[in-house]
Amino acid sequence: MDNKTKLKLCLLANASDESNLKWANSFARRGHEVHIFSYDQIKDGIELAKGIKFHHLVFPVKYPFTYLTFFQAQISLMLLKPDIIHAINMSDYGILAGLVCRIGRLNPITLTAVGNDILHDSHTSHGWAIKHVLPLSKVVTCDTDEIALDMVKLGMKEDHIFLMSRSGELDLSRLEATYLAMRKTRS
Repeated sequence: MDNKTKLKLCLLANASDESNLKWANSFARRGHEVHIFSYDQIKDGIELAKGIKFHHLVFPVKYPFTYLTFFQAQISLMLLKPDIIHAINMSDYGILAGLVCRIGRLNPITLTAVGNDILHDSHTSHGWAIKHVLPLSKVVTCDTDEIALDMVKLGMKEDHIFLMSRSGELDLSRLEATYLAMRKTRS
């Protein structure tokens, strides 16, 4: 894979969730460089594809540790200069991605709403953060029409929402093409 089609993808996600690792492995097997940033460790016996590097976050990605986690992640992300930062789960890693984008000036970011995290958390104390993170994101993926409609209500443009199943076989070709189109020019 040449540099025009190879991405440096940083995934901010729970590494103990096998669905998240399936995404990472799928991109790595397609020839992309993948970095996973997670507070949670990868479960024993789970294989990572060649081309994946795990970065352990020392602090949880939850308040009151959010800013400590941000500073740790920010240093590594600035050194990596990723093409795309993708956060899975709006109410924790999504908020971290928003901080990285807004304060750290690293972008573009994309987000994945997992299950009902956006449906419930948008009406709780995380709601203000989710509402500020969505406009920073170029693309949001989710797995149900209900979640997509809720994101539109929160201000996300309908044509920037991808419906994708997180179970079964993943078809990441559309998301990969979008990532390549969004990629910043590397210096």
